[in-house]
Amino acid sequence: STMQDQNWDVTSLEATHGTRLSFQTWPASRLEATRIIAPLGALYTPLSPLPNGTPPALPYDPVRCSTPSCRAVLNPYCQVDFRSKLWVCPFCATRNQFPAHYAENISEQNLP
Repeated sequence: STMQDQNWDVTSLEATHGTRLSFQTWPASRLEATRIIAPLGALYTPLSPLPNGTPPALPYDPVRCSTPSCRAVLNPYCQVDFRSKLWVCPFCATRNQFPAHYAENISEQNLP
């Protein structure tokens, strides 16, 4: 699609995803990107109610990065080394050990 695409409902997207963008579509080429006058930006509402309600709370504590200044949570963007039973924090690049109950059962077929 091109930057001139006008079929974009800001209100419904914000209600669905909790996100408001300063642009309608991403530039399809470098030429279009050079013609942008306003800066690209996004406003996120992290605690916005989800359309299908809130997801259920997990029955266990999150696995956190061991770096005291980071404390990020294990998530789908982390690199996982299944042989060493380690995961790499995508924010600070710290290699973290999995807790024992994770390390015992984790594999490429059985993800946390």
